[in-house]
Amino acid sequence: MTKHLAILGGGCAGLSLAARAAELPDMAMTVIDHPDHQTRRDHNWGCWSIQSLEITGLEVAASIARKTWSRWAIITNTDRHIQTAQHHPYMAIESKAWLNHCRILARQQGVIFTAAKVTDIMPHKTAIELVAEPELPVFDQIADSRTPDLPKGIMLQHFRGVEIKTEHDVFDPECAVLMDFRCDQSRGIHFIYVLPYAKNRALVESTMFSPELAPDNFYDKAISDYCDHVLKTGKTMVLRREEGVIPMGFLAPRDDKVDAIGGNGGAIRPSSGYAFVFIQRQIETALASHKTYGKLRFKPPHKRLDLWMDAIFLAVIKKHPEYAPRLFVAIAKALTGDEMALFMSGLASHRLRLKIIMAMPKWPFIRAMFSRPWKDIK
Repeated sequence: MTKHLAILGGGCAGLSLAARAAELPDMAMTVIDHPDHQTRRDHNWGCWSIQSLEITGLEVAASIARKTWSRWAIITNTDRHIQTAQHHPYMAIESKAWLNHCRILARQQGVIFTAAKVTDIMPHKTAIELVAEPELPVFDQIADSRTPDLPKGIMLQHFRGVEIKTEHDVFDPECAVLMDFRCDQSRGIHFIYVLPYAKNRALVESTMFSPELAPDNFYDKAISDYCDHVLKTGKTMVLRREEGVIPMGFLAPRDDKVDAIGGNGGAIRPSSGYAFVFIQRQIETALASHKTYGKLRFKPPHKRLDLWMDAIFLAVIKKHPEYAPRLFVAIAKALTGDEMALFMSGLASHRLRLKIIMAMPKWPFIRAMFSRPWKDIK
């Protein structure tokens, strides 16, 4: 008997699940998006390629990634550390390429796409009703990937970036810059992120960790100053722009009456804002549960110990943003490139976690522990 699954939201999580419809032959899928949904302009998802996970979504993403880097730098006013990975390079996935890939694959597998404004969800004994305009049929299961409500004062990762082309060669295309703190720190934790696609072409992004967004001209000036004084690019051509806001914290699902996936289902790593790899792991686990139980079971993809460490780390940098540059450099110095990739991808061993703990200044973290920042972990 065919069961009917509604996927609320057509972003990364919703479409990543829809693209796997062929693995659920007993389930008919419908992707429901808001009629006013506006696709955000193309942007990059950065993550590490961990092929040993054997997760279909990650394997496909690696095959269509725009570029990978086996070296990356973290830079402060006084330090510059470069990590090198032998097995797990950093990769940039263009959102447009990934979403188009998933959408095409989903349509080929019979997934239905529709637009409706869902105002309420009403579970019944044998089905789930969506109160919507226009009306929708009832479903057996809902996977809700819509954006959850953000708690007041939550730490945010917010950014604006430009992809530029320069008149002369200024970039090392084999080394990405994940964090360069040589920029204005007056509004919070602020760094420049550089993904060099060629010697004369790169994405240069102004990124902040803080509870409040900055005015647009703050990011634009930071990028301009960095290009002028650090990169010394000279004249540049802007090829495209991107921007975004990612919550860094512990979010409650938008509606706890149904299954939540993606950022709504706890897939965003609180300490970093990374989500892509965790979304793919969450979906892979749900598909495996369907084989065992005959039902998709969506769970947050993070280990509780990692969330506990993230909560303490966020408490420290929120109270003492001035510590951030040396904390991130200390982590980078304590780990190899491959260890950094595993840690950031939620695959740290206890030995690896201990290396990170030993690299941190002790008193700020001990004080943070007494504030019990992990109390919101579900």
